[in-house]
Amino acid sequence: MRELSHRITGGMQVYPGDPEVRIEPALELALDGVDVAHLDLGSHTGTHLDAPSHTVAGGRTTGRIGLDELVGEALVVHLAGRAGTLGAVAPSAEVPGAVAPGAVIGLDDLAAAVHGGLPEAVPPIVVVHTGWALQFGTPEAFAHPAISPDAAAELVRRGMRVLAVDTLSPDPTGAGASSFPVHEVVLGADALIVENLTGLAGLPERVRIGFFPLPIDADGAPVRAVAFTD
Repeated sequence: MRELSHRITGGMQVYPGDPEVRIEPALELALDGVDVAHLDLGSHTGTHLDAPSHTVAGGRTTGRIGLDELVGEALVVHLAGRAGTLGAVAPSAEVPGAVAPGAVIGLDDLAAAVHGGLPEAVPPIVVVHTGWALQFGTPEAFAHPAISPDAAAELVRRGMRVLAVDTLSPDPTGAGASSFPVHEVVLGADALIVENLTGLAGLPERVRIGFFPLPIDADGAPVRAVAFTD
């Protein structure tokens, strides 16, 4: 089994505008006989799940998402390490081996990275590995590449129910990012998004993956993400 989630720590990087993460002692062993931490964090902290209600009025919240939707066969599209050989996706000078900052990943780029091309029917989970997990926690992370809305729509049409990425968002982040077209496509189809994966390098192209969110009913939740590699 392989860990695919970032560890939640106080002061860790969050999406612009999201609550800061604070972890402080609430009770202490020496004073109270037990250690208990006080957690202060947003529903989209670290590696996390976006429920449809995140961007869709009246959409499902996490309380209406079954674990069976979050565990299953995944197609891992390895763009990292192959940028420069794949269509419009250029290599990054800032992040060796990763997709270039600000690049928009189209369906042709995804198809070129999959052995035999993108199948007509994709597994329920599609993971896009850009190599940008290495930038998580740095200012450069906000310049991550994004997925084309048309590519996201086609993946949904081919059977994708969970789009998972190793970036802060499948849409552009930062100044000028005032819309969320990939979120609208995926969550608007009542499918799901998982952001901020890590540890994707070397995973098989087909592997069983599970995302296990905190059991809260909200617009999203931090997840423990794992790949079942044994």
